[in-house]
Amino acid sequence: MTPPFELGHWHPILLDRDLGSRPKRVTLHGQDLVVFRTSTGLGALDDTCPHRRARLSDGRVVADRLVCPYHGFRFDKAGLGESPGTPTVRAACRSWQVALAWDAIWVRLDLGAQALHDLTPDASPTHKAPPLPTLGRPGFRHIGTLVHDVAAPLEPLVDNFCEVEHTPTTHALFGYREDALATLDVRWSADDTTVRVQNRGPQKPIPALVSRLFGVRGGDTFIDDWVVHFSPVHIVYDQGWEHPETGAPIADAVHLGVFFVPIDRDETRLVTVLFSNRAPSRLPGVDALVQQILRGIVDREVRLDQRQVERLADPSPDLRGTRLGRFDAPLREHRKRIDRLYRGRPA
Repeated sequence: MTPPFELGHWHPILLDRDLGSRPKRVTLHGQDLVVFRTSTGLGALDDTCPHRRARLSDGRVVADRLVCPYHGFRFDKAGLGESPGTPTVRAACRSWQVALAWDAIWVRLDLGAQALHDLTPDASPTHKAPPLPTLGRPGFRHIGTLVHDVAAPLEPLVDNFCEVEHTPTTHALFGYREDALATLDVRWSADDTTVRVQNRGPQKPIPALVSRLFGVRGGDTFIDDWVVHFSPVHIVYDQGWEHPETGAPIADAVHLGVFFVPIDRDETRLVTVLFSNRAPSRLPGVDALVQQILRGIVDREVRLDQRQVERLADPSPDLRGTRLGRFDAPLREHRKRIDRLYRGRPA
């Protein structure tokens, strides 16, 4: 049986700091896998022992082998296993490719060129495995990676993160003034693999302490520019502020990567990778404190998004019956590319 096309994309599934010496079970698109650490690196296998179907995540790592808790079968990172009681018996467990980037553990299944061609007949049989997504910009430092599990399907969560009409009412700090939404400069474009949205308008009022800390004032021109990618589904944001009269850049800018990782049909893991161009402070401890505050602000804003999406009366991805406005114009383009590029469905 050919595995789902979605599993051929790289997905961030777990923070590296959350994986200790014990194996850990993670669910991706309804499929359980076990992630474990050895002296030679990380491994990931299906979380079912092929011998008698025990959970390998209940086992332990011994001498760089994942040991099944039931009968002691031992598996290496490639999924090759052997029985201590019957040495002539061999077993094989499906293995996943693993990578470590931006403090997160990433996995993907190698579907193989033929499997990809079977799922998408118009694809090239020489299709190459997708690389890890590209993040970061010159002059920006990685200052944290956050994880939030949201009780909502993939599509409505992407919808929320792809429009700014909700920022006056949902968000606490960064966003646009409600009385400026009707005239907000919103532009979008699309190509075969991405959708880009550019927003420009007056920043909503923010507390004086945050204003002094980050150099942003209510009324400054807030620029929220993002590109939606679909292998895997993620959004890369560039956010900054300009003086409303001169247009000169002010304050610090933020670069974000937000990844949408389906746990199953009804729950999605959000992994947010945060970068800032704020210059490090020379005062001991100040830089770490400012980074902690910025991570806290982003964490709070994402939780406000989470609360709103989880309270939708109807979280169905189906857009039929909805009344869409100018801020929602790209949503249908997202659906097409999620189906074609992420799920591997014919156009």
